[in-house]
Amino acid sequence: MPLSRRALIRAGAAGLVATALPSSGNAANHGEHLAGPSGHVAGRGPRPADWRALAASLDGTVELPGTTAYETARRLVDPRFDGVRPPAVVRCASGADVTEVVRFARRLRLPVVPRGGGHSYVGASTSRTGVVLDLRRLDTVAYDAATRSATIGGGARLIDVYNRLDTYGVAVPSGSCGSVGIGGITLGGGIGMAASTYGLTCDVVSAAEVVTADGRRRTVDAAREPDLFWALRGAGGGQFGVVTAWRMRTHRATPVGRFVLAYPWSDAARVAAGWQARLTVAPDETWSSCQFAADARGRLSVRISGVVLDGDPDAEVAAIVRAIGREPRSVTLRRLSYLEVVHERAGCDDATSCATRSTELIGSEIFPRVLPGAGVAALLATVERRARARRPGVAKLKRMTGALGRVRPDATAFAWRGAHTMLQWLVESPTSDAATAADAYRWIADGHRAMGRWSAGRYVNYLEPDPALVPLYHGGQLARLRRVRAAVDPQRLFRSPYAI
Repeated sequence: MPLSRRALIRAGAAGLVATALPSSGNAANHGEHLAGPSGHVAGRGPRPADWRALAASLDGTVELPGTTAYETARRLVDPRFDGVRPPAVVRCASGADVTEVVRFARRLRLPVVPRGGGHSYVGASTSRTGVVLDLRRLDTVAYDAATRSATIGGGARLIDVYNRLDTYGVAVPSGSCGSVGIGGITLGGGIGMAASTYGLTCDVVSAAEVVTADGRRRTVDAAREPDLFWALRGAGGGQFGVVTAWRMRTHRATPVGRFVLAYPWSDAARVAAGWQARLTVAPDETWSSCQFAADARGRLSVRISGVVLDGDPDAEVAAIVRAIGREPRSVTLRRLSYLEVVHERAGCDDATSCATRSTELIGSEIFPRVLPGAGVAALLATVERRARARRPGVAKLKRMTGALGRVRPDATAFAWRGAHTMLQWLVESPTSDAATAADAYRWIADGHRAMGRWSAGRYVNYLEPDPALVPLYHGGQLARLRRVRAAVDPQRLFRSPYAI
């Protein structure tokens, strides 16, 4: 029987390259077996003939340094990482392409770094030494009305997922950033405006197609390879395999009541206390965040924004105001379609308009219980220090109660079931220079010190640039995650300095 074109190429390429990775016996659990993104990789590395053989075996393309296509393909969303030049970026067009690249990398002892939307706040979706596996062409979104489920390509951007599913009148619970990849946000959890009603993005995953480090394409679910399926839901990306497709349950894309309340800074402590108190009794169909911000002119602001799914916002706003005991300075109430709210929160309405590059420095805290008065005072003082320095900074509390908190703690790898709120530290910068980033991270570190008494950990989708902090993102799940990682990628082909 004649060999397929792929098989012939694979056989020819095998003669060009080494055939085995080194033993994993000396690999440390807390770091990578070989070097990280900026270190040396064992082995001779690919030759031009190797790249040509790989390219010939793919439906996608291999982008190498020295071309315009490479310069475009290697860029992440944040310009801070423009100086990172991977040896190659492979634009995969199919799951079979992903398999070819992983097998190629194994033979050449070359690290693999998957990339979905390219939104990693620490640049984890690029590498100076590993091949970047770009999934953005794996962007199909299909809907099955009989099961009310969607099959979503591993490289689809979130705005495309929302837009395409809306044509069927459905959605999946997820975040607000339109250009983020569905893979990255799902692998790390995925909190958004529907979380208190329907859970995290990872909670609606019923199956995943994944290419593991041995070059196998596997379909995993609760019955087939349950440990790997568990780890793919909430532990973060890039370490257990490359997800080429997700199967997710959907919910109806009902009309949404949208509200925004603005308060003077003098009411900030009362706002924090009242809003938190409301969360303990708020119905599942509501979700909101409470934001304290400083701007570059030293001004301070307080804002609560939220939604009521399939309902009017009036009753929820009235309940929040009663809990606070102060009338807001301003109130905005609107009733919009689900997709209109998605577009409004994203600030864009399609993949092109959502593709703006930006620099964001980010951190997080997980608060298991209501933040007491002393904690609120510490939080507000941290924002006030930022204002006195005439630097922008946001501290945003987000609801973690409701449906997402009722999922069993061991059901997924997401570590923070039952928490009351999550705090997002955020500095948005018009520049990407190192001094600006260092200044922002100093403020975030100041925030961590101030809130350490009350914080249980951090959210893995808000990684910060310190690999030593990795255990803080995984809480009691860490030991099991390390066992799963050792089983599915013993030689640590999938490379990250933020390794479990």
